Amino acid sequence: MLNLERLFVCHHAFNTPRLCSGHTNKLLHHRQVHDFQHDLILTETEVRMENSMLKHQQTASTTKIWVTAVLCMLTNLCYGAMMAYIAVALPYYTDINNKSGIFMEHEASSWFVSLNQPVRMTGTLSAIILNKKLGRKYSLILSSLVIILGGILAYFATNFFVLMSGSLLAHFGSGLVVIPSYSLLNDISIIRLRGSLGSMNTLTMYAGYMYGLGIGMFISVLYLPLVMIAPALVFLAFFWLLPESPIWLASRDKTEKAKDVLTYLRGRKYNTDPEMKEIMGILKENDQLQKTKSVCSKEFLKPACVTTMLFFFQAGAGADTLSYFGIIIFQERIANESLLVFLFQAAISLGYLVSPYIMSRINRRPQFITSAMMMGLGMLVLGAENFIPCQSIRDYIPYICLLVTGLSYGLGVGPVPFVLMSEMFGVKYKSEGMAMAIAARCLMAFTQLKVFADVEDLIGISGIFLCHSLINMIAAIFVFCVLPETRNKSLSELEQIWRPKEPTTKDSNQKA
Repeated sequence: MLNLERLFVCHHAFNTPRLCSGHTNKLLHHRQVHDFQHDLILTETEVRMENSMLKHQQTASTTKIWVTAVLCMLTNLCYGAMMAYIAVALPYYTDINNKSGIFMEHEASSWFVSLNQPVRMTGTLSAIILNKKLGRKYSLILSSLVIILGGILAYFATNFFVLMSGSLLAHFGSGLVVIPSYSLLNDISIIRLRGSLGSMNTLTMYAGYMYGLGIGMFISVLYLPLVMIAPALVFLAFFWLLPESPIWLASRDKTEKAKDVLTYLRGRKYNTDPEMKEIMGILKENDQLQKTKSVCSKEFLKPACVTTMLFFFQAGAGADTLSYFGIIIFQERIANESLLVFLFQAAISLGYLVSPYIMSRINRRPQFITSAMMMGLGMLVLGAENFIPCQSIRDYIPYICLLVTGLSYGLGVGPVPFVLMSEMFGVKYKSEGMAMAIAARCLMAFTQLKVFADVEDLIGISGIFLCHSLINMIAAIFVFCVLPETRNKSLSELEQIWRPKEPTTKDSNQKA
């Protein structure tokens, strides 16, 4: 790239031609042309190197990557199972005739269903420090222990305070899970699997919801806390198979261990040198930039604002409303409301199963836009249900719309923001950026869950569905206008998305 001395010579040649002889001007002109051609050659070389990484990783084995991914995703099953626990426990504990001896009135129930969001956010923010100090692996171990402790406390609860404390402790643990799980999957993955693994990690949350809700149909709510922590117990039984992040190890000057981890993940026949060279190059560059690291820089603020808005839209899309309050909303309208909510989660899970296939073939932007518009349409029909005169059609609308909205959420509105969260931030800002994005989602979810009953009294459930429809449509417009594409980009390319571009020789000469 152009250095300051070269820029000064070119600028001087353009602005003071009378002070130079004709021979000197000719030499300067030839030098400028040569410099511009050299910059073009460098750019083409960088592109070839970045594209070659994708080709080079085709020789890598993926067996150990998938084993690691499955272990990593077990903790996210607890995340979803706790969502199911809240959804099933809420109507149970608000029934004055329940057999637990714990009864929740309106105010207590609103805190029970909503307070888990800011507590989970606190866990996510705490994970910033843990992710850097302990590494991804031991952060996941710690989060599993916290989840288990919270579940045991909820199981033995004899009053609302203990029940709430156990639930909140388990949700705090689930907040600790998010950053290290996505970070580890992103760090161990090869380029072509990155989107699929990120999507599947989010899928496990909803698979956990189905797991908790499905078992909750057949056993007492009192035993659900034990069901909730079972995946964490399995994770702790096999955690020794989980490798540490090679990027984290390299950042701690443990380059040999980092290389060993890459060899373990990619196979012994795989040449890890190009990948290690890229990792070390990124870390070296970030070390040089640590003095200029600031959360006020555009390199952080731009992706932070975009991802915050994406999670704001995701939280307001309507999936949380149907997940937490679906049983109550359809209690008097559907014969088996639990089955309807289960089908909604099954549709989300089906969408998540298909979304990795879609992510490997189309870009992130059209995937999100299409799914958001489909989900907005489903919410619109739910909100306008009362205006449909034919009763026989209205009876089927909840089933059709929940399947459409659930599938749309799983296909794009749900997975794409989580994948982008791990792709859009550079290494030096990844923990802070991911925490900020998750925190924004938790705050939005907390707000809408806390005021749900009051808003329903004000505009009715139809009005709530129409608001969700509007949010989905705005989300599609936002992504179309603002979101950059990240699919099939190497670590180096992802690092450059928000970084200010250095001027080329041609740009400098034009300014001069």
